[in-house]
Amino acid sequence: MTNNIKNYNQLNTPQPHPLSSREREVIDLLLQGKTNKQMAFILGISERTIEFHLKNIYTKFEVNSRVELVLKLWKSTGDNLGESTIDQRNLKTENRDIYTLLTSRIFALKNAVSIIIKEEKMKKRWFLYCLVGLVFGAAFWHYFSLVARIFNHFAGVLNLIPETMIWLLLPIFLFIYLGVWLIPAIVPAVYEFNRSSSQHLSVVAVITVCVSAVLGYYLNYIVMLAFFGLPHMEYFIIFGQHALSFWQDWNQLFQNLILYKSIKWFLISGFGGGIIGYLTTRWYSSLPRQHLNTI
Repeated sequence: MTNNIKNYNQLNTPQPHPLSSREREVIDLLLQGKTNKQMAFILGISERTIEFHLKNIYTKFEVNSRVELVLKLWKSTGDNLGESTIDQRNLKTENRDIYTLLTSRIFALKNAVSIIIKEEKMKKRWFLYCLVGLVFGAAFWHYFSLVARIFNHFAGVLNLIPETMIWLLLPIFLFIYLGVWLIPAIVPAVYEFNRSSSQHLSVVAVITVCVSAVLGYYLNYIVMLAFFGLPHMEYFIIFGQHALSFWQDWNQLFQNLILYKSIKWFLISGFGGGIIGYLTTRWYSSLPRQHLNTI
């Protein structure tokens, strides 16, 4: 491993908080554009320990992210970045010194840009996860309503089916109702793992999509109630003439039908999504690398 940061203690960290040898190794790998998982593998420690070291490094350099750290190191050390990878005693000419200096600066700038790009892509991914969750939740509201109407339409036929057969068909009915939730519980885990190689981020991606889906479901519920009306609930459309107690009734409806239930499903979706996301990521990360690249 190259040591690009031998003088960081003197140049960047406020005394008396010098970098430890492990923190210098972490920064060295960070400047090479390594992910937390790659750092953990190279150093033989856990990702949680890497996160602990990064937190301490951010504190010592008074920054809040990888991007800020790289930019601060680049600004503070300038020519020092990458310089220590070359044994200056073996340089014979001044021209070679200049060439080496330019090469090291280009290398450091390349790594800095790489990290910044990764950070920006990560931000875009999390925005995408939230957006996909909101859209899925709104779509599921209409899907759930459609399936309920279809089952109600065939309720007479279902009444003719023996009770034992109903129990056998129950798992199928539940899968039709809720099986679509496997999509936001599995796809984000695979997608995120392919990009970050982090089990932790993959699980968080699933939780983000699932919780956003619950939010999208109940936001759509509110829109349908307030602007379009639902069967036997046309009273709650906000346009037109209203009784004096209209907003009080709306407040009571919101608390009982939206607020309390949404909190309950936020917790269920977060917990359930986390479990399924964890299991999916563990399974997916155990597949041979060649197989992962084909998915």
